Amino acid sequence: MHRFNHVITIVVLILIGSVHPVSAQTTGSLIGTVQDETGAVLPGATVTLTGSTLIGGPSVQVADVTGAYRFDRLPPGTYDVRFEMQGFKTVERREIRVSAAFTADVHVKLAIGSMQERVTVTGESPVVDTRSNVQQTVMSQEILEKVPTGRDVWSLAKIIPGVSVSTYDVGGTQGMQQSGISAHGSRDEDKTFAIDGMSVNWPGGGGGSTMVYYDQGMFEEVNYQTSAIPAEVAIGGIFMNMVTKAGGNTWRGDARYYYANDGMQADNFEALKQQLGFPVGNPVTSQYDLNATAAGPVLRDRLWFFGSYRRWKVDKKLLSVFNPDGSNAIDDNLIWNGSGKLTAQLNADHRVGVVYNYNQKNRFHRRDTPPNFVEDKASYVQEQPGWTSQAKYTAVLKGASVFESTVGAVAGTFPLRYQKDVGPNDLRREDTTLDSATGAAQRFYENPNYRFQFDNAISHTRSGWGGSHTLKAGVQFTRQFFREINRMNGDMRLISNNGVPIRIVAFNTPVIATSYVHQLGIFAQDAWSVGSRLALNLGVRWDRATGWIPEQTSPAGRWVGERTLQKKDVYNQSIAVWRAGVVYDVFGTGLTAIKGNYSRYGQQVGIGLVTSVHPFTLSNANIAWKDANGNGFPEANELGAFEGFTGGATTRYATADGPDWGYSDEITAGVEHQIIRDLRLGVMYYHRTNRKNTGTTNVAVPRSAYRPVQVTNPLGGTATIHNLDSTFLGKQDSVRDNIELLDTDYDGLEITAVKRFSRRWQMLLGYTLGRNEGGFDNGDFNDPNNLEFQQGIVGNDATHQLKVSGTVVIPRVELGISSSLVRSTGYPRQFTYQVTRALVPGLTRSAQTVRVNERGDVRLPNVTLLDVRFSRTFRLGGNRTFEPQVDIFNATNADTIARTVDAIGPRLGFPTEILAPRIVRVGFSIMF
Repeated sequence: MHRFNHVITIVVLILIGSVHPVSAQTTGSLIGTVQDETGAVLPGATVTLTGSTLIGGPSVQVADVTGAYRFDRLPPGTYDVRFEMQGFKTVERREIRVSAAFTADVHVKLAIGSMQERVTVTGESPVVDTRSNVQQTVMSQEILEKVPTGRDVWSLAKIIPGVSVSTYDVGGTQGMQQSGISAHGSRDEDKTFAIDGMSVNWPGGGGGSTMVYYDQGMFEEVNYQTSAIPAEVAIGGIFMNMVTKAGGNTWRGDARYYYANDGMQADNFEALKQQLGFPVGNPVTSQYDLNATAAGPVLRDRLWFFGSYRRWKVDKKLLSVFNPDGSNAIDDNLIWNGSGKLTAQLNADHRVGVVYNYNQKNRFHRRDTPPNFVEDKASYVQEQPGWTSQAKYTAVLKGASVFESTVGAVAGTFPLRYQKDVGPNDLRREDTTLDSATGAAQRFYENPNYRFQFDNAISHTRSGWGGSHTLKAGVQFTRQFFREINRMNGDMRLISNNGVPIRIVAFNTPVIATSYVHQLGIFAQDAWSVGSRLALNLGVRWDRATGWIPEQTSPAGRWVGERTLQKKDVYNQSIAVWRAGVVYDVFGTGLTAIKGNYSRYGQQVGIGLVTSVHPFTLSNANIAWKDANGNGFPEANELGAFEGFTGGATTRYATADGPDWGYSDEITAGVEHQIIRDLRLGVMYYHRTNRKNTGTTNVAVPRSAYRPVQVTNPLGGTATIHNLDSTFLGKQDSVRDNIELLDTDYDGLEITAVKRFSRRWQMLLGYTLGRNEGGFDNGDFNDPNNLEFQQGIVGNDATHQLKVSGTVVIPRVELGISSSLVRSTGYPRQFTYQVTRALVPGLTRSAQTVRVNERGDVRLPNVTLLDVRFSRTFRLGGNRTFEPQVDIFNATNADTIARTVDAIGPRLGFPTEILAPRIVRVGFSIMF
């Protein structure tokens, strides 16, 4: 607590003495100049901004001596701008769309005449941002609720250009478990989930996941930023910013409902079943999604409210997994959310907003792979509560400055518990060759955790110093708490190879591990406009992360005695990074921009900085087992030598402060051009490197302790395993440090086309050609078995990705047709071969696994996924509408294999997941 108070004191002192910017991640800007018909500037022109999302009524500015005006901190939405000056005709620009982190340039020329004469231009909203390098895809309400997808950030990600997802969602059927996401060679851990610009990431592991599942009804838009991310965001990769809706002076709301069941889907698994002689598929048995929102004034012009409720369910049947009674295993899930937001305008210059979201996620039969074929009794029960909360204070200061202070938290308990029919004598049994599990879940696990964040910023806009500047600097503090409680029936798992017992895996349970990480970040950046065509986006950032273990005790178990730890500091590192971007408006019309960016990002900070070397982290050891009496239970006289705990219990950092902070360098270059009204075409080159990644080396066992042995490869030819010298069996001293073999490099080219919804149609198109190469962390880097085929294609790398989505409304009949098409190269595969003493009698370890091909020389089948929606809007009077709709997901009923067994054995190549079959979902929305 003393350290925590000390850090808070430092933060407050920095705030008092520094200049900081307001975050631009939740708001946009509208800027421009006012001129006469000869091009002469018109200082003193009155510019009035109005819009339904502009809380507090119209905003008025007067053009400065250069004829320039600027509206910042605009919530995403559509705005009207009126330009007036005595002796000139009034000009109105209507339906100017502003998104978060987007700057709309609107320049006007006033003709001589009476102010009562008006020139109105509707819908000509800028689509090329000539002031920013940020590459982002804005999922506005028109896309969020019109294009057929699952209603969550992971399902949406599959249609984002340049983004790879680890699972292909069909109509929300995968939405109950988050998917891995990466973009242009980024690491999966390097992604940020943010609500109104503030991270809500879960502390666990590498820090790149989230514990709370979100109510899409909360959001005005969701922005996926994939490159040139500003310095106010600590991490590169993907920044997913969920911008919440807010109340206004008019009551409004909506209700949505979607439904599907097993009678509304096709059969796409019969052909594969006959081909493989093995049942496949995971059809939906029942699915619904109910979402309702309401917003309006509590006190007109002073206090506004927004609220939302969502309840959604997905139940599936697993055709390839059976229970002992012969029934199919099930995957049944239920999530519900309740959220609210209050916004108060204290006076013209001061505003306060509070947002709260409660989430209850229930996965009643969760299976974490591998293995892939898990009976119901051996699955987890996950009944998980969680919440996020945020309070934000904004003050407009004198001298064109704005101060913003935000405090927020995400907290809850991540539980993985045994099924109710699991007794204390039920042990987990796994078969590595059959890829199966029975008896009980992996463990009983509870994880109370929280992430607390405190962000403060001031922005200042000024002219001079070679142009106009929007200066930003800020301080961000994060505290992460993480407690893991692990216990296990028998403190072990029983492992077989094609039905033959080969070993047990012993664990250091019961164990309780508590960890903390603090991160302090300071950033500064400048959006610098040099004249009317050139813009520079420059930023620097410094971060420090410290991690420690408090004093704690864990009780004794079968394999370990009671353990006590004193407080220990385990990690203390800092990193300085930069952002450097340039944008050039080629013709000065705002229609064509050349963009270039060179940025460095620090890697994500998660609690894994501590848990990877925490002595009380769940650790395991192999022990050979020969079931001499055939009773299926390991007796003491049937067990071989203890092969040594691996994991945090025997792991340390190479230095007292931990390894160097890993980083990613990103270079982008390209052009964006407005082809026609509301349609932008972009071509961009991407290069990304990931450096100073961290791996583990067991220094107690040198590479010279291994002897190569040739074995027959069942796929053809031979394979090499490396047998350990028996004198080194069980020796463990694992050191974590930066390992060059884990470096990765990505190069890619991307073409995008974005058409805003106007003239009855919208479109989002992206084609990405890329390749990501490097090394994988297979375990101990002193073990040559882990170095076989260690280099190759990294992550969910798809050579070609084509993504097209859009909507068109047919005139007269007012029929809306929306669709999305994803066409992707299949992800890479890598085969493993487990050798036992039955094949190599002199094998020192109970079993040895080796990889037998380069990852990427074999791939899964290419994926083509087409979704279609038909809808019709009926006007009910006033602002009320009713819109029934029919969705057809996986319209071609593709049976593409999305995941397979890659362990050499009788089930090699068997699908563990295929695309869900064609499913028809019906629904409706009511707007009022």
